[in-house]
Amino acid sequence: RDEVAAKALDAEAIDIYTDVEGIMTADPRIVEDARTIDTVTYNEICQMAYQGAKVIHPRAVEIAMQRNIPLRIKSTFSDAPGTLVTNMYPDRGVGTDITANCIITGVVHTPNVTQLRVSTGDVQDQHLTDKRIFKAMALADISVDFISVQPEAVLFTVRDEVAAKAITILQNMGFEPGVVPSCAKVSIVGAGIAGVPGVMADMVEALSDAGVTILQSADSHTTIWVLVQKEDMVMAVQTLHRKFRLNICI
Repeated sequence: RDEVAAKALDAEAIDIYTDVEGIMTADPRIVEDARTIDTVTYNEICQMAYQGAKVIHPRAVEIAMQRNIPLRIKSTFSDAPGTLVTNMYPDRGVGTDITANCIITGVVHTPNVTQLRVSTGDVQDQHLTDKRIFKAMALADISVDFISVQPEAVLFTVRDEVAAKAITILQNMGFEPGVVPSCAKVSIVGAGIAGVPGVMADMVEALSDAGVTILQSADSHTTIWVLVQKEDMVMAVQTLHRKFRLNICI
């Protein structure tokens, strides 16, 4: 692979050619005014890849990041400059108002997931119960995501295609999980999220105004995730792309 060869040869840069013109602010099949991102950090593109963007595998980015090798993601079918992936945080300002308008890099989504809620009983023993549950999932080769540990319960998601298997395992362990099928995870990603107050509030307000119900949420330094019904996924992606002005900020 190109990224492995570059590591061995200490390449100064890697050009990766795909069938699209670079990394987009959202899936253009969902968001008509999605734009190509000029510059993105390694961490941002890793998060976008892990959360649903399909243009580049996160492992390729990790290898380039370890060696500090810039990546250029370009189209095989055009001369467009594509997207530069580097360790430098890009200036995405509209005028000078960067913080207010341009802290988000992109909106990504993962459809076809099922939310499971397991009542774990006594809080004192909850960590042991959680450990049993996740170990059982791992032994069955079921990947869990969106983990949320609450008093007397644990929530997590699995892919729809393994949901029945996961439910059977939990039932065999003596649990009767609550099940919400046909969900989707929608994420906003941006290095500018860290330390900026009100991003989650803006996200929740925008989705609420659009009539999208949030089933679960979580955040990190560069990413905020929400779980929604699959039928609300397109509306959620479009709403967040518009809310954070990604059609003009990138």
